[in-house]
Amino acid sequence: MSARAGRDITGIILLSLVLWQFFTSGDAVNTMLYPQLRDIVAIFATDWRKMLLGIGSSMYLLGTGMGLALILGIVLGLLTGGSTRLSEALLPLAKVISPVPPIIYTPYAVAVLPSFEIASIFVIFSSIFWQIYIQVATAVRGIDPKLLDSARTLNLNAWSMLWHVLWPYCLPRIMKALPVAVANAFMVLTAAEMIGAQSGLGYYVRYYADFADYTRVIAGILLIGIVVSLLNGGIAILERRLVRWH
Repeated sequence: MSARAGRDITGIILLSLVLWQFFTSGDAVNTMLYPQLRDIVAIFATDWRKMLLGIGSSMYLLGTGMGLALILGIVLGLLTGGSTRLSEALLPLAKVISPVPPIIYTPYAVAVLPSFEIASIFVIFSSIFWQIYIQVATAVRGIDPKLLDSARTLNLNAWSMLWHVLWPYCLPRIMKALPVAVANAFMVLTAAEMIGAQSGLGYYVRYYADFADYTRVIAGILLIGIVVSLLNGGIAILERRLVRWH
């Protein structure tokens, strides 16, 4: 991000806060529905313990589901991309299944799976796995044959071919796909938490929405946005460190 873009974003945020404060300061404003900015900020001071517990619960589910999706998506993607037979059999099926938003079957997963934790991990896994799997398999299928031929002339074994050729080739695509995958995963996670959880950021928003405490609802929504932004920022830093050659 350029310095100018950073200043523009900061300016837009500050302007939005000023406008919010201005339009919620009138006597005719329903402060229950449109709480003032100072009241929203005060929630972060009074509810920080609940918020930290919610972040911890959500991050545990997100990390578990995302970790499983990345491992299996990368491994199976490499295997599929390296085999013409597997690519022809599996990729068409994956492209049919992947467009179905996991949020659609989140309520069913919560209802039929043994626990909410397993259901949440499943929908998070589903929201990330297919995208990573297809990206990796497609990348391997599209690699320049001359590059593979050059690697074979060096008598590389299968492991060396995987680690020194295919993995560096696929890594940039994986890192580029991660921010969108994480955003989608967080969306289905918070939706699941609003359905059947007893903790987490989605649960925090739903719990206070049930009591019409919209000051806390807005604070929870802002917290979710902050957490997602921090995750994407972390991914960007990780990408710069891992993909130095790209």
